[in-house]
Amino acid sequence: MSALLSGITFMQPLILSALLALPVLWYILRITPPAPKTVFFPPMRLLAGLMSDAQTPKKSPWWILLLRLLMAALIIIALARPVMNQADNLAGGGGLRIVIDNSWPSAQSWTLQMQAAEEIIAQAGREKRDIYILPTANPLGQDKPVHYGVLSSGEARSIVRGLKPQPWPADYGAIINLLNEERNGNPSHSIWLSHGLSEGNLGKLAGVLQRQGGLSYVTPLPEKLPLLLRPATKSLSPKEIEKYGDIRINIDAPPSLPAGTPVTAHVQDQDGDIIDAQSVSLIPDELPNTAFFDVRGTLKNKINRFSLAGRRGAGGLFLLDDQFKKRKIGIAAPATSESSTPLIDEAYYIKRALEPFSDITIAEPPELIAADVSVIILPDIAAMPTETLNALEAWVKDGGLLLRFSGPNIAQSRGEQFLYPVLLRSGERSLSGSLSWSEPQAIEVFEENSPFYGLDIPDNITINQQVLADPAQDLDGKVWARLKDGTPFITAKTEDKGLIVLIHTTANTQWSDFSLSGLYVGVLKRIIQLAGNTNLATNHSYTSLDPLLIMDGFGSMITPPAAITPLAVSKLDNFVPDSTHPPGIYGRGHIQYALNIGTHLPLLKAGAPNLPPSVQTKIYAQEYEIDIMPYILYTALILFCLDWVVMIAISGNGLGFKLPRRAGVATFICLTLLTPLDNALASGDRDLRYASGFHLAYIKTGDSALDALTHRGLESLGKTLAARTSVVPKGVAALDPAKDTLSFFPLIYWPIGESSAPPSGKALQNIQSYLDHGGTILFDTRDQNRSTSGFNNTSTARALRQITASLNIPPIAPIPDDHVLGRAFYLLKEYPGRFSTGTLWVEKHSANGRDNVSSVMVGSNDWAGSWADSHGKAAMNRYSANYDAKKQEMALRVGVNLVMYVLTGNYKADQVHIPHILERLGK
Repeated sequence: MSALLSGITFMQPLILSALLALPVLWYILRITPPAPKTVFFPPMRLLAGLMSDAQTPKKSPWWILLLRLLMAALIIIALARPVMNQADNLAGGGGLRIVIDNSWPSAQSWTLQMQAAEEIIAQAGREKRDIYILPTANPLGQDKPVHYGVLSSGEARSIVRGLKPQPWPADYGAIINLLNEERNGNPSHSIWLSHGLSEGNLGKLAGVLQRQGGLSYVTPLPEKLPLLLRPATKSLSPKEIEKYGDIRINIDAPPSLPAGTPVTAHVQDQDGDIIDAQSVSLIPDELPNTAFFDVRGTLKNKINRFSLAGRRGAGGLFLLDDQFKKRKIGIAAPATSESSTPLIDEAYYIKRALEPFSDITIAEPPELIAADVSVIILPDIAAMPTETLNALEAWVKDGGLLLRFSGPNIAQSRGEQFLYPVLLRSGERSLSGSLSWSEPQAIEVFEENSPFYGLDIPDNITINQQVLADPAQDLDGKVWARLKDGTPFITAKTEDKGLIVLIHTTANTQWSDFSLSGLYVGVLKRIIQLAGNTNLATNHSYTSLDPLLIMDGFGSMITPPAAITPLAVSKLDNFVPDSTHPPGIYGRGHIQYALNIGTHLPLLKAGAPNLPPSVQTKIYAQEYEIDIMPYILYTALILFCLDWVVMIAISGNGLGFKLPRRAGVATFICLTLLTPLDNALASGDRDLRYASGFHLAYIKTGDSALDALTHRGLESLGKTLAARTSVVPKGVAALDPAKDTLSFFPLIYWPIGESSAPPSGKALQNIQSYLDHGGTILFDTRDQNRSTSGFNNTSTARALRQITASLNIPPIAPIPDDHVLGRAFYLLKEYPGRFSTGTLWVEKHSANGRDNVSSVMVGSNDWAGSWADSHGKAAMNRYSANYDAKKQEMALRVGVNLVMYVLTGNYKADQVHIPHILERLGK
């Protein structure tokens, strides 16, 4: 009891001084007698009626006075605004600075930060303290942070509510400079509401804040620390590709994250539809944690992004552009050439450079054209049959990219030059040839109008031989790279819709060591990316890319504001997004580049270990203030009603306590008024929580294992809904239909246990009212019912019959093929769960006013069990015997459709959707 009272704090303690007036009130009430009783004067009872046996007291009884004084005391205490679990008193006595991390990691902890900020501002307002607000991320389009202050609590609350996460890192250095420049009005204490990560020189900034008056650092729990998606750059062996696949993404986690923390990664298409989902058990000490996806065939080129389920913001989204799409590349060479002489064969070098990001086919040119490749590479092939040359020319003009390498064959050719970007001089230029130079040549820095602009050129690359372009021709716009002496090294020209590129040296090490360098891979990769974009391949405006779509702080793609400036191509290889270049899609024409926050950031580190020892570290609170004034006023109302009943009794029959009819009526009125209030307070917190947002719900069965499994399954479904749709469940509710209000939940999942008992009369009444007023219940017998004419005679089926025997349930029938549930979000033909052969039954004819939503659905496929497995132990190892990614994905899609069905009704039955649905079905 003492611990409970110690947690109560009064927001207006001066009002408690009114309790000193209670003795005066006692005296006034004591000397004020009750109202006298009216005595009628009946003519026929003149003598008998003159004297009454009942005596009227001259003053109120002591217990009535005590009751009334208690009512007055409760009202005074309520007006003093008592609260439970009041926030800790703020340190210091002057101004208060609230430092709020609002950079990219904050999106994953934003709710915690905002709740803490609101509580701190309220406490600072009660203490009459000046408030300063300092966000750590630069505002959009600005290169330095903003420091707000001096603010009142109301002004601070408005500014905090207007803040939002930014999709770029914080600039701690700029904040340090800002704080050092401020000389006057500095707050005495700072509270840093962090996202939990260290972004650069966090310790130095914390030291500055500590010296200016002290610092409290608030951080999430270790398991709530932000995560970051990074590109997977490590090359895989053919065996690894065959086993795991080559579609993958790395997940970076700070070292303090608990080992084994589960996380689900998605690979999505441009519309946000999930192509595949995989769960990973994170081990921070064993980086990188990689999620592999089972995506094959044509689905690969539909991949548009990776995302983390339940992790909002730029860190949980990784965009892909054309450079990540695996193009079909053809190398013109005999299929056996690579294996016969791998160390000197040109096809071997080309394949090794391109195979990490391309699908390679080695064959003769006619076969490559028939295979519909995007790029054909000719390694030093000079002479070809006329039919092959004509077919290649037609293929290039139709949009193909032809990449050619020089060599002895091309240098010695004397015939007509065909399918070259420039005219070539016969003979090669070498250290000992007729067109000689005195020493090997290096590659000149790429010009700004070159597609290779920004690539680093190693100092050890030397070109010993090359094929020269005829200097008499017009080379304007055709030279993409030069040697130090100015001679063309890479040339190109457009041919109708296609492009021809020539590298003036060999693809192997015969004429240079270019093929042994990383630049060789970078150049080939840039050339391959131009396939299909040849209208801009020689564009002299290639120095910068315009913002096309940018990412906001929560990871949504939006139209770029005017403050976003073009991105210089020279920065692409090591650029980290900032306030003028947020993450997003940049491009010009058909060329697109995905700028992601996770590409070049350093490894994640938790912030708390980098703080000075004198800084106080706290964890975001799990409990917040509770205003108990309504409860005290309610108690005072109960005492008032009791006083009213007692006074009627006293005035009606003296002190004999024989309640007359008026006292009985008063008692009935009080109980009628107080009963709903009592119920509201008894379940008020729970109901208010459910009324504040959408919750998934299930009926408790009494079987703890089954209830726990259902709860996990609905939590998993909630995460899937939040990641894939605009529906964001606030939690999962376990319901007792006899006690809980069901009307808050549009869909209730009812798993049937083997020992499920029939509901009580009160529960049946609530369930029937719920079904009659728009609710939907999904009964799941979990017995893999195979019958098409009825239900199996299993224990769960019998339990279902007992439960529904007293309910007025409309006729049900197997779900038809064209039911709206099959297209509420995903296009579904079946409704599998952990089992897939059971029949789903729906209401045969929906009641009027229900928007064709079935009030009852009955199935047996154990959907909650499958939803739970998708985030359970089986999903931790995608190669375990129990893991079936496709099956669990389909079960999650069924759950998404169920929720969207009950929320949107027959919306997808509208004929306007039919053309799009038919297109998706491929009809």
